[in-house]
Amino acid sequence: MAEDRKHSKQMVETSEKSVRTKIVQNTFILISGRMVGVLLGAGTSVIFARYLGNVGFGQFSSLYAYLSLFTWLASLGMEPILTREVARRRGDAGIIVVTGMVLCSLFAVLTSGLAILLAPHSGYSGSMQRLVVFAAVDMLLLFPLRLPAIIFQADMKQWYPVSINLARQLFWFGAIVALAKAGASLPAFVLMRLAGGVLETILILWCSAKFITPPYRLDLARLIFYLKACVPIAFSSLLASIYLRIDQVMLHNLASDRVLGDYAVAVKISELFEMLPAALLSSLFPVLATYVNDETRTQAFTDRLFRYMMITAGLLCVVMCIGSKLVIYLLYGAEFSQSAKLLSILIWSEFAMFFGSVVIHVLLARNLQRFLIFPTAIGAGLNVLLNILLIPRFAATGSAWASVLSYGLAWMFFLLIFGRTRDVIWQGLRRAIPIILISLAISMGALALPLPTALRIALGLTLYVAGIWWIRAADREDVTFIMTAVNRGLLKLS
Repeated sequence: MAEDRKHSKQMVETSEKSVRTKIVQNTFILISGRMVGVLLGAGTSVIFARYLGNVGFGQFSSLYAYLSLFTWLASLGMEPILTREVARRRGDAGIIVVTGMVLCSLFAVLTSGLAILLAPHSGYSGSMQRLVVFAAVDMLLLFPLRLPAIIFQADMKQWYPVSINLARQLFWFGAIVALAKAGASLPAFVLMRLAGGVLETILILWCSAKFITPPYRLDLARLIFYLKACVPIAFSSLLASIYLRIDQVMLHNLASDRVLGDYAVAVKISELFEMLPAALLSSLFPVLATYVNDETRTQAFTDRLFRYMMITAGLLCVVMCIGSKLVIYLLYGAEFSQSAKLLSILIWSEFAMFFGSVVIHVLLARNLQRFLIFPTAIGAGLNVLLNILLIPRFAATGSAWASVLSYGLAWMFFLLIFGRTRDVIWQGLRRAIPIILISLAISMGALALPLPTALRIALGLTLYVAGIWWIRAADREDVTFIMTAVNRGLLKLS
């Protein structure tokens, strides 16, 4: 009996190490791939913005910001639900994916037609309405055909979506360079972006076919179940798209495309860093979904995630707030100088974005996705209200502050109201508040010093690391954990 218990314990420990190794491998691959993607995205954005100017770049950004308001209905929030179901019932992957694709396709067709019909009433008439048609095919109609990609997340084979995404980004980068040299106009860029979307879809279908095995059939009995499970996520996605993109649509209508162009550049830079929580949490989610009933393990995962996400967000805020003028000047030039002030404000929304990413994945794993409606509703409502009040007076600066305030209040405080979610939020706030305060103090102090920007950034980083160590947000155990995990992952990959 003693030997059996020892053998059983060894098997559990081996299984846990294997899971940790898979998480590290997938996270390492995702972060590495997305870092390359960030460089490509930054290069693409710089070339694109410099070529089009702030007016043309503002028009392009507003076009896709408008269509993003419809993606919630086209996608139905289907991806996390299908991923969870496949992780739990791997043998039925073919049935689950086909059922999801059929259901999603119905809504994608209806949504595309709705977006095109409403375009003239939303400030997109004439040639801009024609561009809405092509952009809608990429963003809305092709979405159901990309759903098989969930198998890569469920099976922890993240190198496939990373490679596919890089292929599309390389295509887009090459297209922009070629079109810019040819002196192309805005419609050519929209068409080429659609071509990249078609390429991505073909690669997803081809690669996923290796892992999604028969039977392939529609499960009518599960359609209603999926629809009910997706409704809260879809509605949350609608509200999220409102508070993530409505500011750009409102600037297009209430200010000007020139103002929007400056704002869109600041948004592009701040959003580049959101690949970090996406990479880690994408790897961790199947584990959370599978072992959600193990409270001890879930608590440990969640605590570590909050600490690491908040430390990373603080680091980004300190560097980008202090160095925003230098970053904008080096990348985009003097024409976009107004973007520096906007970036120094918008970057603070990353605390709420990183915090909310952890909350979303934990609630999804606990099957509490219905609560996601509330912070997204509050965030959307606050963002629209604040934009209406602030844009006429402060233009893009008001919109930036509206984003920071609405994100923070919605994701970091509102869910304290509910008993089922209060423990997660308290756990996160205990980690977040000290780090936010230290980051703010260091940033404001460094900006007040009469030093060159490079020295300010170096000083800010030094003080930040010391501050994190002082409040014990990280310690030697974390360093050992990360180094051990990375070494295991790299050895396994080699």
